[in-house]
Amino acid sequence: MNQLIEQLQTKLFTGRLNLEAREGPTWTLYFRLGRLIWQAGGSNADERWRRHLSRYCPNLDMTKLEGLVSGQESYREYCILGKLREQKLIEQQQLVSLITSLIAEVLFDIMQYVEAKRNGNNPAGQLSPTTVVGAVPGFLLAVIPTEEVLKQATQTWQEWRDAGLASYSPNLYPVIEKLELLQGQASSKQIISLVDGTKTLRGLGQKSGRDALVLARFLMPLVKAGAIAYSPTPSPRKVGISQETGNPSSAVNNPNSSPKTEENTVIQVAPPATSKQIATPSSAVNNSNSSLKREEDTVLQVAPPATSKQIATPSSAVNNSNSSLKREEDTVLQVAPPAASKAIIDVSKPLVACVDDSPVICRSLEEIMTHQGYRFVGIQDSLTAVLKLIKSKPDFIFLDLLMPKVNGYEICSQIRKTPSLKDVPVVILTGKDGIVDRMRAKLVGATDFLGKPVESEKVLNVLHKYLSV
Repeated sequence: MNQLIEQLQTKLFTGRLNLEAREGPTWTLYFRLGRLIWQAGGSNADERWRRHLSRYCPNLDMTKLEGLVSGQESYREYCILGKLREQKLIEQQQLVSLITSLIAEVLFDIMQYVEAKRNGNNPAGQLSPTTVVGAVPGFLLAVIPTEEVLKQATQTWQEWRDAGLASYSPNLYPVIEKLELLQGQASSKQIISLVDGTKTLRGLGQKSGRDALVLARFLMPLVKAGAIAYSPTPSPRKVGISQETGNPSSAVNNPNSSPKTEENTVIQVAPPATSKQIATPSSAVNNSNSSLKREEDTVLQVAPPATSKQIATPSSAVNNSNSSLKREEDTVLQVAPPAASKAIIDVSKPLVACVDDSPVICRSLEEIMTHQGYRFVGIQDSLTAVLKLIKSKPDFIFLDLLMPKVNGYEICSQIRKTPSLKDVPVVILTGKDGIVDRMRAKLVGATDFLGKPVESEKVLNVLHKYLSV
């Protein structure tokens, strides 16, 4: 598919590209002079549209959108965005980010579908491309960087596949299959509050403020244990948890009754009888900026009932005496005897930041840093990167070169113009290591380069080179 898009770019194609399977979904990509400008079709298209609107335009009244354009209008959603821009209800940068994200998500879905059918040797499922010249909206909302959005989708798909999730679409709906396997009273309520069968993996990721890949990885052990299953359609749960006893109850089924802070639950699963670890927030999620609502992240370990002996203990990483008055999710459940903990993060240690749109890169660096006792913050949204850096005040910054929305050169230039950050070492992370790239990076104030993939020894060497511990 990448090759086909590149061909259309070369030909400065204006029109739509239909990708249709004899037995499967249909997607449409719209081009203007070889540039991607819009998308349509695929699974849960309406859910995708509303999810992105709520993400990039959280203050919009969704009930009033339908009246903005005629029901017979072609390219209706595109026209709605045009009206929003015209009425100054959405900024241009928001518009670019929203459309870019929509296209990247559709490209991901196409890549996953094509590879699944190719591996399954199913000719009926292969996509047949057809082009229709000139069939595009009559106005242009934004110029989307096609190369970057294609790179973003390809990288996201590769990370999803490499995580062992190739056969699981993020458009599936997680549902609780066996409630009895979700042991641990308070935290069971949190899982049920999150996984209520009404949201896709992507929707749950947005609700909990986490990347869908991160959420899917955490849910995977529960899926393998049979506690959670995936459904192609919404499947609202029919049971809840009694708030008084913490036990399953068919009488309690109100997802709105749970505190909002339960949305940020992170789930870990330990295999029965063999686990010898203590789940701590610092070992699972150590990004202080990962949640807009609270800093504490709950980690839950689950084992089948026959082998688990759970002891509910307060998290040693969260030591706020008032937190018990606000929420119960600061409880960490142990399902195995305590073992040696990982490195303890010393607040006096330097803070290392990583600005990279790849969750895999951020997690890799986080593991390297926290094992050495450093504090770590990962930032995946390039648009808000500088603001988050100003807020967190890191002592060292790893910066990706190629990112959607805002690239590493621009962010590095902004860092050097910010008084509180201008002297912080900035090491560029990149798979491109040419002379031109190095010269350009030096011009905007980069301290050094580090090639991908990240390796522990090289990361620590460059860290010690420029950072006094």
